[in-house]
Amino acid sequence: MGLTIGRARKGTSAADGGSRIPFNAINENLLNKIIDWVTSYAGAHPEESKLKFKSTMTWSTSLKIEDFSGGAFEQRGDDMVSTETIGKENTPCIRLHKDSDGLYKMSVQTVAALVQVLNIARDRRLDETRACLEANPDPTAVIAGDRFSSVKGEDLSTYRYMQEIMKEGDSEEDTEQKRITLKLVMHIQKEDIDLLQSYAEAISGTSRPTPVTVEGDVALIKEFCGEDEDVHVLEDISFTTDHKFQNHCRSPPWRQILGDIAYIEVKPHDEDPFFITASTTGYFVNKGWVKEKCDLDYEPAGEVNSNLVELLKTKSAKFAELIVRQSWDDLSNIKNKKQKSLKSNGKPQTVNGRRK
Repeated sequence: MGLTIGRARKGTSAADGGSRIPFNAINENLLNKIIDWVTSYAGAHPEESKLKFKSTMTWSTSLKIEDFSGGAFEQRGDDMVSTETIGKENTPCIRLHKDSDGLYKMSVQTVAALVQVLNIARDRRLDETRACLEANPDPTAVIAGDRFSSVKGEDLSTYRYMQEIMKEGDSEEDTEQKRITLKLVMHIQKEDIDLLQSYAEAISGTSRPTPVTVEGDVALIKEFCGEDEDVHVLEDISFTTDHKFQNHCRSPPWRQILGDIAYIEVKPHDEDPFFITASTTGYFVNKGWVKEKCDLDYEPAGEVNSNLVELLKTKSAKFAELIVRQSWDDLSNIKNKKQKSLKSNGKPQTVNGRRK
């Protein structure tokens, strides 16, 4: 599944170096498909599901010792381990380890153990799967070794492994282990291809931000901005700079390479002002203006959202309330209210020296 996970993680190139899987609708669907496949695979292929991983699959977990109960687990110091072991070293198939900083790490040795952890996680399965795949972006390499690392283009690793199995000289036990490993790898690779195709279809069906659409989104929302918090969804929304490059991006070239398009300052009625990054992957709140640097801290302070309006809903309860009450198609209604306000005041209203 490394190819699909790698594709999903590209959505964070402008945000945090691509280390995380952005939590959006498409990726949520992807994670649920992976969960369904893993849990069903263990029942359909019990032999392959009990194969010991080449490397331990480890990730930071939200699970605690109290989540594990029954005779299948026992506590050893600060750790909780499964009574079921694997390999000559009798390694516990599942280990919950408490670090010195008080945080927990989950370690599993088989697909069956992974399914067991997901069952324990219950309504936290999505978070656990996401954390697992972020820490193990190429699960096939963890499960079967680096020789099966996911690569683009022609991959002869499976073919070469088949040749090794056909060679004489290995013990019957070693040959059987290789046969089981090969079956598991081929199943994972097939699922990776299916997931990648499904992911590509989902991506092609969505509209990613472009310089033109970002300009349009901000311009439309700006029509609903003003000082009356009972009418206007925001006090103001504007770009941090008026300068546009030839490609219509407002971000500096070195940030454009990472996918950034523009930076937006938002002034809600009910919250402190904040800044949003518009990138080719979507919209996300960044860490804001740094006075000492006279520049933005481009690091993300939240998840990526494909829709600016939906992101603003999560940041301002007043915005979310007024958006529900107002029809976005009834733009003339807002404009008329603004015109009445101008006539009653006898002078144009301004925000930051600009006419509304």
